[in-house]
Amino acid sequence: MPSFFNSFRYAGALVLVMLLLHPARAEEELKNPFAGDAAAAVEGKRLFLKTGCYACHGHEAEGAVGPDLTDDEWIYKPTDSMIFNTISRGRSGTIMAPFGDQLKPDEIWKIVEFLRDKNRQRHLKQQ
Repeated sequence: MPSFFNSFRYAGALVLVMLLLHPARAEEELKNPFAGDAAAAVEGKRLFLKTGCYACHGHEAEGAVGPDLTDDEWIYKPTDSMIFNTISRGRSGTIMAPFGDQLKPDEIWKIVEFLRDKNRQRHLKQQ
């Protein structure tokens, strides 16, 4: 019996070491299929408004009760993947609810493109 438990412990430790050396990076693998697509950004704004995102983030996503989604002052780095996951899954500990059950992945990506386009426009105005 003791050798079984030692083997089990050894296997568990090996798995843990492997996970620490090669962490999963699924979030980094997500790519927006609509990146740079102006028509998708327009559709994304329509979906943003239709879904009611404006209630917290304002009609232009520049903040209200919820944060400004067009700037670069985020707690977490605003990658396309992170934004997609936040819209899809929500953000625990906040009032940001998940919308993955209401929106198709393509619709979420279009909202992401709307937000990223707003960010690009903001940078152009600041130059």
